[in-house]
Amino acid sequence: MVRQFQRFGIDITREPILVYPTLHYQNGGVAIQPDASTGVPGLYVAGEAAGGIHGRNRLMGNSLLDVCVFGRRAGVSAAAYAQEAAPGDLTVDHLRAWHVALDAAGAADEAARSPVLLPDYTRRQRDAGAER
Repeated sequence: MVRQFQRFGIDITREPILVYPTLHYQNGGVAIQPDASTGVPGLYVAGEAAGGIHGRNRLMGNSLLDVCVFGRRAGVSAAAYAQEAAPGDLTVDHLRAWHVALDAAGAADEAARSPVLLPDYTRRQRDAGAER
């Protein structure tokens, strides 16, 4: 952490920094039943994509428990569903319709990127050489 902050001119050995677990509180996701099923037939969700298991105040350490417990439940439930399901005619028409809607909205720009919200913490070439 000292090196990461030094790149931005902050010496955390002398200057206090605020540490707040904001990402721990960004919970949400797909609502699931105890068997990890959702309101969409055949869709089972576990881990970070599932919402509401620990309420609004889940800490990161609990996510491993989520994946172990609900991952198994999702797998068992999905396997049982697959044994009974009759897929019918599979198509990708929904993807074609989505691309048509993007074009109509003027949002189909392939080069569009989401904004960068955090500093770039990737190592620069000179940093990588300095650690040898």
